[in-house]
Amino acid sequence: MSSRSKVIAALVVLVAVGAVTAVIAFGATGPSVEVETVSVDVRDLAVSVTASGRVESSARADVFPPTAGVLAEVNVTDGQEVMRGTVLAIMDTAPLEIAVAQAEAGLAQAEAGLASVDDQAPSSAEVAAARASTDAAWAAYRSAQAAAGAVSAQAPSQSDLDAAAAATRAARTAYEQADQAYEALRTASAALPVAENLDALGGAEVARDQAYAAYLGAQSTERQLRSADFSSQQSAADAGVDQAYAAYLGAKAQQEKLEGLDLSPQRRSARAAVDQAREALATAEDNLASAELVAPIDGVVLFNPIGTPAADGSAPKAAPDAGVAPQAAPFTVVQLDSTRFTAEVDEVDIDLVRTGMNATVRLDAFPDRSFETTVSEIRPAATLTPTGGTVFPVYLSLSGTDATILLGMKGDATIEVSRVEDVITVPIEALFDEAGETFVYLVKDNRLVRTRVDIGTLTETAVEIVSGVSAGDEVALSSATEFEDGMAVRVR
Repeated sequence: MSSRSKVIAALVVLVAVGAVTAVIAFGATGPSVEVETVSVDVRDLAVSVTASGRVESSARADVFPPTAGVLAEVNVTDGQEVMRGTVLAIMDTAPLEIAVAQAEAGLAQAEAGLASVDDQAPSSAEVAAARASTDAAWAAYRSAQAAAGAVSAQAPSQSDLDAAAAATRAARTAYEQADQAYEALRTASAALPVAENLDALGGAEVARDQAYAAYLGAQSTERQLRSADFSSQQSAADAGVDQAYAAYLGAKAQQEKLEGLDLSPQRRSARAAVDQAREALATAEDNLASAELVAPIDGVVLFNPIGTPAADGSAPKAAPDAGVAPQAAPFTVVQLDSTRFTAEVDEVDIDLVRTGMNATVRLDAFPDRSFETTVSEIRPAATLTPTGGTVFPVYLSLSGTDATILLGMKGDATIEVSRVEDVITVPIEALFDEAGETFVYLVKDNRLVRTRVDIGTLTETAVEIVSGVSAGDEVALSSATEFEDGMAVRVR
């Protein structure tokens, strides 16, 4: 409901009350009623919005602890003036140092996990050795096939014998290559005896043994050809082919295992763990570095409640061994020379208020004084009152007004939202309303003259009269007596 509507509603109530008491009052006073009058005058009329509120600091800063903990020292007192950078309190650093040590250990563990993943990856030397073993095994297999084909001809020629000799030499070369690969892996395993290296060494040993067996087979084939006992030589040649092929398959499987090993998922997970551990360490180090709670601005430090109120209503405040948490500020630094009045304007009136409007603040502590100011800011977010009403905080500057104004003082603010100049006005108590008609009672020759009026701007104390009366006219103010047109009265 707007201020105008509230005033009109109040007038209707006044008329009703007057009607109820009229008969008694009239009978007691007789035909001549004493009335109070005022002169109709011309003046400026201001429309205003009134709201209650309190004095706050317009420059303030809350001081929060970096983490939950206990205060070891409190170096200031409640209400003490401090400078920016003043150490207000120091937290117990022992738990913070433990947190840093734990974070360092966590980082070391995460980095060790990443290194372990990297160690599982085969080296280029291991992959090269596996490829060499596969090539040697394939060469031995092809040599064994050639030898077996030569035996099946049942008539070894010189070229057959030469081929057998070549096969023997090739098998020997393959064996020597496999042996070299095995020795390289054995040296690597001795330097870094991890499971992956030992597995690779075992594969290389099998490849070497197979190559050696192929070599012996080729050598045996050659000897058989030379001995001209083709049946036994054929059997040995066929066995050599089988053995060589088995050796090739083994070497090929080992090569594919090493080349196909994909550790990227494990590596990504390990690196993420390292990043998280580093962030945790940085946070722990920041908390330790912020163990000193310092004033962010010049001003006066105020101690805030930091716990559950006691049975007597008192709340614990910052003190040595007191527990604190990052969600509650144990200290607030305010600048007392930069104060403001925060008026809680009702939601029905907030649309009338603009920044820069003139306002008057009256504090309960100084009932005979008023402080002239202006609207400096209108907060866009509403708040709820204890009774469930919706209000908007409106800031009125009080800086430099009076050193005796203290934070938390309550009072009321009157904000002038509009003004009409040089208009005819009467007090709101002189206005009557009945059956949709607005009127006043002029006092002429000690009699009341009911006079219809048109009204304009309406405030809580006065109303603009657009037509019906003139400046200097005397009008009666409402009283307990019901007025009537032509009633004889005497002026109080």
